[in-house]
Amino acid sequence: MELITTDFQQSIKIGELEAFKKTVDSMIEVTARNEPDTLSYNWFINEEGTECHLLETFKDSEAFITHLNNVGPMFEELFESCTVTRAKVFGKPSDTLKELLTPLGVEYFSHFNGISR
Repeated sequence: MELITTDFQQSIKIGELEAFKKTVDSMIEVTARNEPDTLSYNWFINEEGTECHLLETFKDSEAFITHLNNVGPMFEELFESCTVTRAKVFGKPSDTLKELLTPLGVEYFSHFNGISR
């Protein structure tokens, strides 16, 4: 098992905060209902409501691919209210997953050292 963790940073478009939150709510609902191997799926927004970070952890690349298949149909709606400004993936994603993430301009980081509990 190779955990995959992400940090996707989004810039929320002016006047689109409520639409953004509504779409995120739908994405969370789908994820919670259908993805036991999505281990964490958390959205953090700054006080001004202009920037958001999505922090996710998946059991493995297959779990991430399942997630993309589930929420991917909502991306068009999401990107009407925000723009991805930085995309980071931590771990060892499969080549298939990397190919799926190519449009987001992801930076990849391999595990170097540390502990998890």
